Amino acid sequence: MIQEVTMYQAVCDGCGRICASMGGIIAWTDTESAKYVALESGWKEINGNLYCPDCVACDEGTNSYKPKGKEDER
Repeated sequence: MIQEVTMYQAVCDGCGRICASMGGIIAWTDTESAKYVALESGWKEINGNLYCPDCVACDEGTNSYKPKGKEDER
């Protein structure tokens, strides 16, 4: 039998990249697991959004992370 199931992925709110675990897994059965793997993989949660390492920058003034803006790409 083949059965349809609902799975969850962590997707970067900056660029749309999908988070994959070290084993190549890209979907989980619950949102908490997807978020946990993303954060353990170096992703950052900022104001309820998830960002991959390429889409965040460290704000040295506040010693915190912020999403990269267009001005950061120059």
